[in-house]
Amino acid sequence: MRALALFVGLVLLALLLSALVNYPLHLLLQGDGGAPHSLINTTGKLILLPCFLLLLRHRGLANRRDLGYALPRRAFLADLLKGLGMGLTILLVLAAVLLALEIRVPRPFTDGLPALLAKTLAVALIGGLLIGFIEETFFRGGLFAAVRRQSGPGTTLVLTSLFYAWMHFIDPQPLPPGQAIGWDSGLRILAGTFDGYTDSATIGPFLALFLLGLYLGVIRERTGNIAYAIGLHAGVVVVIKTLRKLTTVDTDNDLAHLVSHYDGTIGYLSAAGLALHLILVFRHWRRPRA
Repeated sequence: MRALALFVGLVLLALLLSALVNYPLHLLLQGDGGAPHSLINTTGKLILLPCFLLLLRHRGLANRRDLGYALPRRAFLADLLKGLGMGLTILLVLAAVLLALEIRVPRPFTDGLPALLAKTLAVALIGGLLIGFIEETFFRGGLFAAVRRQSGPGTTLVLTSLFYAWMHFIDPQPLPPGQAIGWDSGLRILAGTFDGYTDSATIGPFLALFLLGLYLGVIRERTGNIAYAIGLHAGVVVVIKTLRKLTTVDTDNDLAHLVSHYDGTIGYLSAAGLALHLILVFRHWRRPRA
């Protein structure tokens, strides 16, 4: 628990520091950094990165093995591509179900659809790989290794997956209309950052992300590396980004509650599918022989 508490404290510290420097940065950038609440999000991530690296060094985790990069380059790439294929497959099945149930419907395009599709896929793949590398290095790399040193596999899987889901709903909100931007505006924005946890609509996507975290964590525990997890994570992101670009949620559909306001894709339906995949990977994915 101490290791997890350090990571939670690290995130909260990054948010607090980003809130304190929000107004000076807003003045310095003259609004080019975006709205103040967006600036808090960006600044918090920039503060978090060096703090994360320092924490890894402090915990003795700044090495390839603990971060999940111990595989030889060719084997790492092979596992990453296998994971990418699985991530694409899982989410394409979900996308097909959402389209068949007309929960998501195609956007109207008059022309240029092949070019748009090619561009969307290219951007989504690059973004997916970046997100996969960054998030898996953080969650199934450093965080997983830190908690695993102090806890058994079951506790580590649950705690790191809860943390993974929790992080996705840290969402700084805009200042209420009429409130001026000032020296304390960052703290006022920060006060509403966790309001999403009081919304019942968060339950579905939180559950889906928790199960995805468990799925990726089991793979990390069984393989000892994060190559497959990076690829799988990237494949999930590719389909979600493409689906959001080319389709939209039909809010009049009686089944629309099965997807979330978070990204219009994950929710109770994806949670059910991930639970099935989790059972399968837990039962059939064995540790490799030494």
